[in-house]
Amino acid sequence: MSKVIVVGGGPAGIMAAISAAKNSEVILLERNKEIGAKLRLTGGGRCNITNNRDIEEFFDKIVSNKKFLYSALYTFSNHQLLEYFKESGLEYKEELDQKVYTKSNRADEVIELLKGDLERNKVKIMYNSKVQELIVEDGEIKGVVTADGKRILGEKVIVTTGGKSYPDSGSDGSMFEVLRNNGHTITPLYAALIPLVIKEEFVKSLQGVAMKDVVISAKIKKSRVEKFGDMIFTHFGISGPAVLKLSSYINKALALGEVDVTLDFLRDKSREEISEIMRSNPNKTVLNNLKGTLPQNFLKEIFELLGLTEVKISDLKKADENKIIEYMKEMKLTARETLSIKAAQVTSGGVKVKEINASTMESKLIKNLYFAGEVIDIDAETGGYNLQMAFSTGYLAGSN
Repeated sequence: MSKVIVVGGGPAGIMAAISAAKNSEVILLERNKEIGAKLRLTGGGRCNITNNRDIEEFFDKIVSNKKFLYSALYTFSNHQLLEYFKESGLEYKEELDQKVYTKSNRADEVIELLKGDLERNKVKIMYNSKVQELIVEDGEIKGVVTADGKRILGEKVIVTTGGKSYPDSGSDGSMFEVLRNNGHTITPLYAALIPLVIKEEFVKSLQGVAMKDVVISAKIKKSRVEKFGDMIFTHFGISGPAVLKLSSYINKALALGEVDVTLDFLRDKSREEISEIMRSNPNKTVLNNLKGTLPQNFLKEIFELLGLTEVKISDLKKADENKIIEYMKEMKLTARETLSIKAAQVTSGGVKVKEINASTMESKLIKNLYFAGEVIDIDAETGGYNLQMAFSTGYLAGSN
């Protein structure tokens, strides 16, 4: 019976260990005192396990290297994952945009279930074990060396150490240097699913204002990226689901300079319809006529910014009308940067996919070395997709 070493006890590592244990003796090395640290953070602590849309639709939500993930996602799909959890006794529910959460809203329930499966499959877990070196001889993996100098030998090694986001959970990016030293290419690392820092000062006065159903877009090179969802203004810029989605598409461009972002807060209303609402009651101020179209605290700040708070319809100039509508339909902001990668939900970048066999997750450079999860250069939008990719690549690596 061969010995498999899994490095990293996140979702990819846990699933890799469980699937490998069907045919092998498995040791799971976790640098923390507990497994699933980052799993506890997903979905705001509620654990957004996966997304329930058809697996074919997943690929539209993947930002980096979607073709690489075909084998993994079709070998162990979201529906297979949910079936696995159902058979294990987990109750779950589907929410907006087909996001799947635990019925109890507790991530701990998923971790306990996975821990129980690791025990049933006789996976040996070694806690507080950080790997700092790979043992490679003649192009083949032979084991690993931990930070305390312990040599652990095995026929196969699966690396599932995550990216560089949420370093407190254990994914601090230190494994990338180890892999680089062993010949693997690590593509540049960027923060993904991350709030944006905005240049315009007036945004600070909107801090805490939440907006629903916003279209946010940006032009990158010759293509326009457009995302939809809720958002919130912050003391540094903008955040919320729509912003996080967009960030994953513009993070590389932001590393080179500023990016212009456009916000449409009334996607279902034309400029003409907004004009009609503004002029609907000639005896009221423009601000009063617009009451109810958008949050009042947002409208109040915009009108104060434009110096039009008390202006009546009879005194409204066409140029001022256009300015008001522009702030509602085409607010132009300048994204200066993202927050630090430490605050990112996921990391964009990692082990180059061309150096990994997509059908098995095995390294093309080092025999019997495998990869799974966020350590690979793959990332997706919010909604359970990244976690599914971790489970799927983990399953594929472990079963091979």
